[in-house]
Amino acid sequence: MQAFSRRGFQLQRASLETRIAYTSFLVLMVLGLATLIALALRAGASPSAIAVYYRGGTDEMSFPKTFWQLVEVSHFHLFTIPVVVLILSHLLYATPISIRARIWLTTLTFLGAFLDVTGPWAVRYLSGAMAYSLLLGWVLLAFGGLAIIAITIVSMWSGDHKPDKDVA
Repeated sequence: MQAFSRRGFQLQRASLETRIAYTSFLVLMVLGLATLIALALRAGASPSAIAVYYRGGTDEMSFPKTFWQLVEVSHFHLFTIPVVVLILSHLLYATPISIRARIWLTTLTFLGAFLDVTGPWAVRYLSGAMAYSLLLGWVLLAFGGLAIIAITIVSMWSGDHKPDKDVA
C-alpha cells in the first residue's frame, strides 16, 4: 500500500509479490461479481419480475419485502460494496489508461453501487417501475467492476516489469 502513496505509481512496475496479491484479489472480485449477477437473476431478469420480488404478487403468492428485510440487505451492501469499488478504483488509477476513462469508469461503477443499494427501496416503496433503475444499477456495477478488473490485470501483467527501486 505504501507504493500507492507515490504519485505516478504504476502496477506494471510493482514487485512480483504485489502483482500476485492484487491479481488474487481481482480474481476473487470476479467471483464476487458473479454472485451479484446470480442474485440479481434470482430476483428476476425483467422489471416486472423484480417488482414482484420486492413488492409481492398474487400470481406466485409472494409477499412484499419487509422494511427490516431491506434494512438487512442494505446494511451489508452499504458496508461492503463502496469499499470494494474504492479498492478497485485505486487499482484502476495505477494503470496507464486515460484520466477521463478512469473517472468515467469510477463514476459509473459508483452510480451502479448507489442504484443497487437504493433500488430495492424505490421498487418496494415508490413504484414497481423503479425496477428499471435497479436493473441499470446491476448492469453498471457488474460492467464497471469487470471492466476495471480486466484493465487492471492486463495493465499489471503487460509491458516492462522492472520494479521501482523503493516499491515493495
